Amino acid sequence: MQKKKEAEPILVRLQRVSDARHLDDYSLNKALRAQMRSQKKRVAEEEATSKKMGLGIRLLPTTEEDAASAAHVKFSSKFDKNRKDKRALISADSIFSGSSGSSMSNKKRLELESKRRKISASAASNLLTGGFKPSSWSQGTVSGSRHKQNSMSARLF
Repeated sequence: MQKKKEAEPILVRLQRVSDARHLDDYSLNKALRAQMRSQKKRVAEEEATSKKMGLGIRLLPTTEEDAASAAHVKFSSKFDKNRKDKRALISADSIFSGSSGSSMSNKKRLELESKRRKISASAASNLLTGGFKPSSWSQGTVSGSRHKQNSMSARLF
């Protein structure tokens, strides 16, 4: 009985705190709905941004760390690549000017070599993306077998 009387003030205080928290259900519900509306709006904006970028997923909000790391990334541009190719042509060219015909053929040869490198690079990227290039050996065997069939049919007639 004595414990009941001692515990009663604690229970009364807990009941008052509980009543104070849940007394105004309307204001609690209103605050919760406002929070949910703002969250839905933020999610809709993130989805619209991702659709605009062509992504199928929502992106997280940007942070200062993301901005700093993105600022340090350097992509090579077409300008840089052309400059490197021209530098390679210049450094590969002879410093002695011989006959103008031979220097012209050297320039032509160097241009052709750079074009071959570009073609090889594009073929390699095509292979990496899943494309394939039929080999000349397999094409030769197909044409060779066709040639044999045509010569066989010519002999039969």
